This record gives sequence, structure tokens and C-alpha cells, in this order.
Amino acid sequence: MTEMAALNTKRLRIEPLVEAHAAALFPGLQDETLYEFVGDRAPASVDALVERYRRLSTRKSPDGSEAWLNWALWSQPLDRYVGWIQATVYPDRTAHIAYVLFRKDWGCGYAREAVTALMDHLRSDWSVADIRATVDTRNQRSIALLEALGFVRGQVRVGAEEIRGVMADEVEYAIVAQ
Repeated sequence: MTEMAALNTKRLRIEPLVEAHAAALFPGLQDETLYEFVGDRAPASVDALVERYRRLSTRKSPDGSEAWLNWALWSQPLDRYVGWIQATVYPDRTAHIAYVLFRKDWGCGYAREAVTALMDHLRSDWSVADIRATVDTRNQRSIALLEALGFVRGQVRVGAEEIRGVMADEVEYAIVAQ
């Protein structure tokens, strides 16, 4: 496993994701609201999540070309986990990010705080200038977050994914360091 440092913000300890996080994150990941705009479903069991985190904790794609960076978000004021963030860093030093914040923690600024820390980390430690995120066009909360952080709306892919029997459109957002 490649070593990865924790990141810290005013309220969050952003911990490199390991198998042991599965039991702690599993309950928050059971809320079906989290999957309204993505093709994923809630993990079937803690064991299934352990296996997923085991693969992710290698920190690299099977062919070794991509860095897989995943963290669990620990809220210091709440003394519990509130979600996770991830970045895939490609050989050309571009990155694609994703994040999930547990439903009960929406609207508290944790996603903004975590994504800002992630962007800073990608720029300073990985020399990434081009950061992208793909979002279902119906996910107004995520779109508002990305736009507030300076991401620019890009191409819309119509019918990009089937989600619960509905063809969903997605939009790519990007931010490029000046």
C-alpha cells in the first residue's frame, strides 16, 4: 500500500481510507437519498464495503497508471464520520474528484471544506492543475458546491447513465489553476 497523509482543516480530519473505515462508514452509506443521482447503490454489507476499501487502499489502478486517493471525513466537533472524498490522478497530472457527505450532515459546509482541502492537496502534492468532477444535471446541491468553488460548467452528456430505470444527463465541471 502506498502511504498517504491525513489532511486537516478547521473542523475535519481527512483520513486515508482503509478497510477499518468500512464499519464506521457503512451506516451513513445506507441512506438511499445518497444514491438519487448516481448509478451506485448502498453497500450490501460491511464485508462488501471492506472488500471495496481493500481494493481502493492499494492507492493505484490495477495497471498502475492511475493514483487512487480516498479519504474518510472525520468531523472533530461532531466526533464522528460525515462522509468521504476521492480523487483519481491520471498520468498527465489531471484529476477527477468525487465526494459523498452523509445526509444528516448536508448544509453544514463539510463538503466545501473537504473539497477545498482536496484541491489544495492535489495542487501542492501532486502538481495537478486540471481538476474535474462529473455531476448528474439534476443534482443542484453538488452543482452549487462546484460552482461556488470556482468550477466551470462544461459539456453535458445526454443520456450518460441509467439511474433507477431513468436515463440521466451528466455535466462535467472543471477548474484549472492559473
